[in-house]
Amino acid sequence: MVGASLAGLALSISLARSGLTVTVLERAVEQRNGGTGLRLWGGMGETVQRRDGSGIRVPTIASIASAGVPGPVGWAMVRRRLADAAANEPGMAIRYDTEVVKIGADADSAWARDTAGLVYTGDILPGDDGHRSMVRRSIDPEHPDARYAGYTIWTGKAPCDAAPGWQEGRNYMNMITLPNQDGAMIVGETQTNDEPRRYFWQWYDPTSDNYLREAGALVGSVSQYSLVNENSAASKYADIHRRAAHWPAPWDDIVRHSVRRQSVIATPIAEYVPRRLARGRMAIIGDAAHVPSPVTDAGFDTGLGDAETLGELTDHGVIGEQGLKVLREYEKQRLITAQRMVRSGQGFGDSLLDSANS
Repeated sequence: MVGASLAGLALSISLARSGLTVTVLERAVEQRNGGTGLRLWGGMGETVQRRDGSGIRVPTIASIASAGVPGPVGWAMVRRRLADAAANEPGMAIRYDTEVVKIGADADSAWARDTAGLVYTGDILPGDDGHRSMVRRSIDPEHPDARYAGYTIWTGKAPCDAAPGWQEGRNYMNMITLPNQDGAMIVGETQTNDEPRRYFWQWYDPTSDNYLREAGALVGSVSQYSLVNENSAASKYADIHRRAAHWPAPWDDIVRHSVRRQSVIATPIAEYVPRRLARGRMAIIGDAAHVPSPVTDAGFDTGLGDAETLGELTDHGVIGEQGLKVLREYEKQRLITAQRMVRSGQGFGDSLLDSANS
């Protein structure tokens, strides 16, 4: 497996539950924060039987991710839950701080090579290596890139008492309340370190293309990376602070609180509608397979569906021709779902750009 983001961790758990030996290669270090917020729609403490013949019942992957409480949650918290569960799976190895530089496959096996020259081989090679996926480039080299959708999302966090919801105008803003570190969602409760619960806010902005290009975050029509916190220019922070005035209270103060702390992330939004999800012994899941607008609130759940489907299809093994058959069936079952999910958010981007140009 290349990549240990949310869908990658979910798939590694699902594969291990089928009795497979799994090696996950992840470029990032093990202990990391980051990410923004997401909404989980399912996972209320259900259990399923492991598919490795042990007969043991275990929590569903959705209930691991949500800790049994669907709703808004920080990305880093979901990743930590999945990483802890994956680390406890038999036959599982997660190699952090391991950057893959080349991959390949033939009729019998797939392989990946890291920067140290080590080569890892397996019967199949799934990839959850982000919206600029290396595995995707091997699967569909003529359609490799997620394309810039024409707008940016500025995001931040701030102390809160209650989330005000949506605001619309020439731009859009959404705010949700993130749970405490212990998962509490009752207004007025505090975290264990006595800090108040937080807003996670998203400002959908179609006016920052030139700034993104100057900063190198956008090259041509391809998003390169997010500008994280202090990496944004002081002049842009001043611009955000000024523009916050057009939002009514308490939205304006919430945005300015993040600006004063220089705690704002700018993400040029990319979208990718896949044409295929597998080729030979390679497959893509999660953000490598489909990149939607965050407005869909469906990226994680779709990636989770990828992981569960592919994991279940491996119940009869992946050796030889069976591995090729498994990945063909995975693509057949998941491709249309992935395409529809990404397209469902494209109308929002069109309306946002039309509003900005009117």
